[in-house]
Formats: sequence, structure tokens, C-alpha cells
Amino acid sequence: MNIIVCNIGSSSFKFQLLDMPAERQRARGYTERVGTQDAITTYWVGDRQVHQSVRPVPSHREAVQGALEFLVDPAGGALASLDQIDGVGFKTVQAGEKNGSVFLTDEVLEAMEAYRDLAPAHNPPYLTAIRMFRTLLPRAPRVGVFEPGFHTTIPEYARIYGTPYEWYADFGVRKYGYHGASHKFIATETVRLLGLPATSHRIISLHLGGSSSVCAIKNGASIDTSMGFTPQSGLLQGTRIGDMDPFVLPYVMKKKGITLEQALAECSKNGGLAGVSGISADMREINAAVAKGDRRAALARDRFIYDCKRYVGEYLVLLEGADAIVFTGGIGQRDAALRRDVLSGLAFLGLKLDDAKNNAHAQIITAQDSTVAGMVIATDEEIVVARETVRVIRS
Repeated sequence: MNIIVCNIGSSSFKFQLLDMPAERQRARGYTERVGTQDAITTYWVGDRQVHQSVRPVPSHREAVQGALEFLVDPAGGALASLDQIDGVGFKTVQAGEKNGSVFLTDEVLEAMEAYRDLAPAHNPPYLTAIRMFRTLLPRAPRVGVFEPGFHTTIPEYARIYGTPYEWYADFGVRKYGYHGASHKFIATETVRLLGLPATSHRIISLHLGGSSSVCAIKNGASIDTSMGFTPQSGLLQGTRIGDMDPFVLPYVMKKKGITLEQALAECSKNGGLAGVSGISADMREINAAVAKGDRRAALARDRFIYDCKRYVGEYLVLLEGADAIVFTGGIGQRDAALRRDVLSGLAFLGLKLDDAKNNAHAQIITAQDSTVAGMVIATDEEIVVARETVRVIRS
């Protein structure tokens, strides 16, 4: 089966064409800076880069159109016809009660519209792309693999907030969780690499990057995760504030004389690592400032590590131990010192970090006799979307 996987950001469009179930990548590409006059578009066939250009791409519509034209380009595209596409999978973000891996019916698209305030940077461009594919490839089934889908197994008592029950029952105010495809991939790979029983394992997955979350996984199912109703909660993140007392907002609104919308904009644009450090949302730039003795940069890094450690500690209790603690994402895979600091308090569990392996970013970074495995695994959200797309189509 030829499956296209689409990953759409607020200003980007990425895709892969995969031969399934062999999981062989036939082509891929991405367009950065969508909405500008100097968008960068790059395409590959197999492992060979065949195109790069800088040109105006006014919207996601033109980015999608360009990708489909490339795939059937007689001069070097991967397909003879768009009719050879057997399905399209989207790494969709939020549809409330419709979250999961589902066909993108009119009902699901309406739910995405209803929940666009929870994902304002993602739901609108996804809706545009989905409708374009429906027009251009009417025969190809379209499947949404929603980020909260992996977290639908979280028990109800862990999903509900202490709000009036009406908010939960009538308005869908609850913990949804995100990064589902990434955490699902990490769970699957960890079981495979360590040879753990498929129905008996305990994994803590840390997806750490510009957007970060931690997930407790028991026997292949998410039982809790750090992100909640929106991706703003949980860990301190690039520009996201993480967990905070909600009554801070009205207090600051009165002090500054600003509206709720202005306060929320400050939280999402000027908060997180960028807000605390005063330097950047990028941990690499923060680390460089820490090395020069910058106090606020050190404070931002310390807070991020603290958040990771407290969620790991919480999930160790919920899971009653762990077989593996796994790092992924740009920070998780590249920052050996941060991994060391996050794991530093777990010697009492028998976790023994191997400094040489950790500094070399090895797949397993703990000693051979460590009772808990520390691991570094590159995530692959797209292959999860492709697998789920095939499963839904075949079912």
C-alpha cells in the first residue's frame, strides 16, 4: 500500500510516501516558512535529494499542491498517477471526543472545527490540507491519528480536573495529553530493543524538545501524561509556561491592566524557557549562556530539569517502578548532561548511569547491571501514523 503521511505545523508542511506494511520510504519532502515569499521546499526520492527551491508559498494549500505535483512528476516523481495512493494519514492534533485513529468524516472535521481554540496553530491548516486531499484524491481514504489518541487509556480519575463537574461533562474540560504518536513509538521500540514482554512492562518516556512531555506507559498503554487540556501544561517548555496556579492570571491582569487574551498571549509567546532565561527557547543557546555564568539561563535549565524529575518521580509511583526511562526529542537525544541530571537521583532504585555511554549518546546509557534501563531513542511519529492508517483502512 502507498500511504502518504502528512505532518502540518503552523508554518510548515512535511510529508512522506511510504510503502506499507514494508515501511519503506519512497519519497519525502517539506516546505518551511509557509506563508512567506521565501519559503524553502526540499524533496527526496528514496535517499536522494532531487529538488530544493526558495519561492513564495502563500499558504498550506500551495505547499500541498506542490507536493502532489512532485510525486507524479514524469521527470523523477515516485508515482505514475495519484490513483496509486491508497491512503493518507494525518498527524492531527485535537478533536475532543473524536480523538483516536479514525476516518476523517464530516463529523470528525466538525469536531476539529469545534476544538480549534485548543490547537489554533494546527487545526486550521490541517483542515485545509484534509479538504484539499479529499478534492484531489477522492478515492483515497483519509485517516486522522490524533495526538491525544494514545492517551485515551488514561483512567477517568486521572483525566478529570477538580472543576465543577459540568465543565467536564458538558464542555469536555479534561486531560487530553499530546505527543501520542511519539510516546507510542517509544513504547514499541523499547519493548523490542530490551526484549520486554509485550503485555508486562513499565516505561517512562520523556519527549524533550521545543515542545516537551513525559508519559507513564504500562503494558503498552498510557496511564498518565504531563500535558493536559492543552499542550501549555506539564513541563516548562520552549515558550510554554507549564504547570501554574490558574489564579495567577487574574492577578497579573489587574496588575498590568491587560485582557485575558493579552495575558494568555504573554504566557504562550513570552513564557517557558525563553521567558525565564530571557535569552532563547532553544536549550542549546541556554546552555551556552550557562557556560558563561548567566544566572537566568541557569535558572531556566534548572527548572526544566526539576520538572522532568518530578514527573519521573510521580510516574515511578504510579507504575510501581520502571523497566526503562527513555529520552527522545531534540533535547532528550542530544543533551547528555541534562540526561545525567534528570537521572541523578535514581541510584536508590538501582539505576546506574554509564557516563561514557551517556556522553556518546548510546542507545542504552546505563550499566549492564543497572536494574532500570536508561535509553536514548530517536522517535518516528510518521511511521506510527502510517501503521495506524493501514490498520484503520484494513479494519
